[in-house]
Amino acid sequence: MVSFVPKEMKFFDFLSLQAENLMKAAEFFKKAIKDGVLDEAEVKNIRELEHEGDALLHEITDMLNRTFITPIDREDIYSLANTLDDVLDLLNAMAGRVRLYKLDPRDKDFARFIDLIDQATAALAGAVKAMPDMKRQRRVVDYCIEVNRLENLGDAVREKAIGRLFDEEKDPVQVIKWKELYETAEGALDTCEHVAKTIEAILVKHG
Repeated sequence: MVSFVPKEMKFFDFLSLQAENLMKAAEFFKKAIKDGVLDEAEVKNIRELEHEGDALLHEITDMLNRTFITPIDREDIYSLANTLDDVLDLLNAMAGRVRLYKLDPRDKDFARFIDLIDQATAALAGAVKAMPDMKRQRRVVDYCIEVNRLENLGDAVREKAIGRLFDEEKDPVQVIKWKELYETAEGALDTCEHVAKTIEAILVKHG
């Protein structure tokens, strides 16, 4: 089990806020896709959540610079905070691309990707929240395993989506646009898995 000495627990509070903000962005994105509306207002909302994520990352970085004793290694805190922020950056990028390229957000493969990302970010939020509790380390591992499972599903969705795209879409410009978006979505799931692996590495290091 991990033994987190409560020297500076604010780090976990901010990491949890960061993970919850990411989850909120994914939930909002999923709802917008379900409603079939991803106009400027929705894109702006996701962008604002991305800015909130940036602010939380800056706060964590500043705390690292001001704190001598941290509950876990400072490089692990920094890595975890940055990879969480990377996922949010990719969500923001996807929302902007859908709007810029004038794509239909109701595309079934894209909707499937967003649903997987929504599930993965919820699992990450659960894992980060449970990290400081010694009695919940098994649950943290289970959350990380779930993220890995979702990432594997994302690989299959990408193959199917790109195959369908080349089979059914006759406009080469549309093919380029959607292929980029599918690959960005897969990249977001890959980054979620990177977050999960970072968490698992922290558990091993402090086990």
